[in-house]
Amino acid sequence: MNKILISDNKFSDSLRKIIKPPKYLYYEGNIELLKTNAIAVIGSRKCSEYGRKMTKKFTKELVEYGLTIVSGMAIGIDSIAHLTALEYGGNTIAVLPSGLNNIYPENNLKLFQNIIKNRGLVVSEYNAEEKADSYKFLERNRIVSGLAIGTLVIEGGYRSGTSVTARITKQNNKKVFCIPSSLENSKGFVPNELIKQGELLVTNVEDIIKEYPDLNLQKQEEKNVEIEKNIPDECRKIYEIIKDKPIYIDEIIRKSSIKINEVNYQLMILELQGYIKSLPGKNYIRRRD
Repeated sequence: MNKILISDNKFSDSLRKIIKPPKYLYYEGNIELLKTNAIAVIGSRKCSEYGRKMTKKFTKELVEYGLTIVSGMAIGIDSIAHLTALEYGGNTIAVLPSGLNNIYPENNLKLFQNIIKNRGLVVSEYNAEEKADSYKFLERNRIVSGLAIGTLVIEGGYRSGTSVTARITKQNNKKVFCIPSSLENSKGFVPNELIKQGELLVTNVEDIIKEYPDLNLQKQEEKNVEIEKNIPDECRKIYEIIKDKPIYIDEIIRKSSIKINEVNYQLMILELQGYIKSLPGKNYIRRRD
């Protein structure tokens, strides 16, 4: 387990500026993600099918714009957001309400391991063995919000933790985005109420992207047009085989019909030049950052 201080230049600038920032974070995984642009995706543990669909849709599209997904690794919306980010080769940060040796909830241990395996990041402000409690959930929420440039509210019931995170986001002068929900959906109370209070109603990911013109966020397909112009000709075949989902080296060799030594050489060139990144287990994926 590692530790990063608020004074470290790798610490999140966004988190450093919030009300009551943590003085340090314990972490496992890719600490470089603290410096990426991120959106917090939050919602109910017992989410509706609608909430599940909207989480997958918006998370996938946020990842396509190169945004890191931050959430609290709880069951429900949080887990779906993390898993969707990983599925589409995106970056994700999980914030725990417990120590890193005491994963909460316990049945998300595999998700924790997958996040680390796929160059994601898991952070906590608590010592390794500390257990989760109601106070730590509230404290955790300020870090989820603090790491992000804005918060996307998928679902939330009356007096839920989702409303707390949204309130913290507003207090720190960050944008709150809300997906509208049916009046028959009890989990739609928080986003609908926030919309009534003047927070931003969103029906597509571009409603979020347009709020950050200074970041010049581009969808991955648009970036690829420019990137592919500069791919070395000798590596183009391998690059075109590698997509937005991890692919194992044996599959690359099979599809390319190129000898293993040459494949390894081309993979090294593509990675050094920033076109792809290697994942654990000899898997490869296109870079999004």
